[in-house]
Amino acid sequence: MLQPGSEAEAVLARAHEAAIGSPLKTFTSPAYLDCRVYSLYDKIPALCYGPITQNIHGFDERCSIASLKKVTTTMALFIAEWCGVESISA
Repeated sequence: MLQPGSEAEAVLARAHEAAIGSPLKTFTSPAYLDCRVYSLYDKIPALCYGPITQNIHGFDERCSIASLKKVTTTMALFIAEWCGVESISA
């Protein structure tokens, strides 16, 4: 995973605040996260970001559909800033 304070985290924080309307909060999860595999075994930097959940990776895992929609907007804004956009002509 990326170290705290990376440029990618700053871009994600801006996208999150634009989509959600509040500052990005960070926390440590006791669950096994897929981005750990990328970081440890493939040396691919990764951020873990997602919707509001309950019982993550449990048999009764669930997430808020409303937050899933907002997270999708956040990810689109992140990609647009991180990768850039260009005009297309019809």
